Amino acid sequence: MERYTIFRKGRFQKEKRKLIVVDVRKTETAETADIFLQIKPNMDYEVLQALRALIRDQELDVDEVAGIPTERLEEIADTMVECRFGALFFGSGLTMARGKNRNIDAVLSLVSDLNKLTKFIAMPMRGHFNVTGADMILTWQTGYPYAVDFSLGYPRYNPGETSAVDILLREESDAALVVASDPVASLPRKAAEHLAENPLIVVDPHMSATARMADVVLPSTFVGIESGGTAYRMDHVPLPLKKIVEPPEGILSDEEILRIILSEVKRKKAEQMENP
Repeated sequence: MERYTIFRKGRFQKEKRKLIVVDVRKTETAETADIFLQIKPNMDYEVLQALRALIRDQELDVDEVAGIPTERLEEIADTMVECRFGALFFGSGLTMARGKNRNIDAVLSLVSDLNKLTKFIAMPMRGHFNVTGADMILTWQTGYPYAVDFSLGYPRYNPGETSAVDILLREESDAALVVASDPVASLPRKAAEHLAENPLIVVDPHMSATARMADVVLPSTFVGIESGGTAYRMDHVPLPLKKIVEPPEGILSDEEILRIILSEVKRKKAEQMENP
């Protein structure tokens, strides 16, 4: 918020920005908000659809939605319509709650409705370094941003079915390769337990929580310090990263490690085809 949104002096809007936070619990961000809506868990979809109805001048025949009085939602809808430029930032909590990708559909539909009356954008809030980059490359190569399943030899997209959390909770995986990520730090406990029960390989320059649970850890270079590359900013702007110093002897980049693994997998598969 300090650099890009509320506290930053804008080129066109110098001050008097209004911050509305919607969450199931009061966070540090909520404490700085002008308006805070604490909704009931797993009712994001209902709130979004209620706002869509109000923006289209439709009346709600209920007194409250997700624990929020209808009058309060009407105030929020009016505020969104009356703004000159609005931004709807949504986090991973929407994809974790009941509804999952349908919640995102509702967000995009809400912003589409708002753009008929004013100017509004929607932007996902990313987590760790270059999460946007992973989504961008997957979308470029397969047409899908995440939860891509290649088990049939071609990409399939089915959030809630082929996403990592769901596969782990159903205990369908029997091995995992984690590259430059720390899923154990954020996964549900049961998912993290299943991840650790099976062979786990981690490629990472950090000794993260996931790396500490791994069977094999392959240390890699720090991108932007010991190796070059490209990272994507949250708004999809690519940032070239330059190599500054030489890495320790024997330490390879993520790309080099993955290429070696891929080459060995191809060799073994070729041997299996020659000697079935």
